[in-house]
Amino acid sequence: MRAARIFSIAFVTGFSGAMMPGPMLALVIGQTGAQGMRAVWAIVGGHAALEIVTVVLLVAGLRHVLQRPRVRGLIGLIGGAALGLMGADMIRSAGQVALHTDVAADQFPWLKLFVAGAAVCIANPYFVGWWATVGTGQLAHSAPKSAGEYVAFYVGHELSDFVWYAVVGWVIVTGAGWLSQTVYTWLILLCGVAVAVLGLWFIWTGVAFTWLGAGTEETPLSAEGLPSGPAANDGKR
Repeated sequence: MRAARIFSIAFVTGFSGAMMPGPMLALVIGQTGAQGMRAVWAIVGGHAALEIVTVVLLVAGLRHVLQRPRVRGLIGLIGGAALGLMGADMIRSAGQVALHTDVAADQFPWLKLFVAGAAVCIANPYFVGWWATVGTGQLAHSAPKSAGEYVAFYVGHELSDFVWYAVVGWVIVTGAGWLSQTVYTWLILLCGVAVAVLGLWFIWTGVAFTWLGAGTEETPLSAEGLPSGPAANDGKR
């Protein structure tokens, strides 16, 4: 089922941004320590609100362009390369990334937390770079064809943020000791492997779109989103 596949890809790749230390993680840790789990939902909710605007803008600008196999192939190659590099970087730096759960902070009211969840992302160059490469590459790779598939993409991506930050918040609130530095290192390492594999898959499908769809810019797409018709059949011989 296409929607389930789109959801799964978005969910896994979402961890490539969620798990790496940055201003949003620091905000979640500090505010959760100050006022509990409610801070997690407010901060990630603000982040999700920003990203739904980002997705809508991407879809509005790319929807017609992505109907062309060569364009989808090129964007998929760029997104796959970026995803592969992110996965490789996660694997390389897994042992050097530290999770500090003792950040002190003053309590923010709920609305300020919501706005801060979006603001820290806007100010983070990684956020812009991720959506310009990986996020756009996912849309090119998956090519959602219905409102349900676009929702699957968005929900899958946001769920990875909610899951990760809920785990971090729960560890801080309960004082659980299982999320040690060793466990965190292994989580990043495993996520990095998964992200790198997905990057290679994106590259492979990007090549398929670029080469198999080279016969015409209007090559029809199959149910799986890959080029079909004479150009595709010639490429398979």
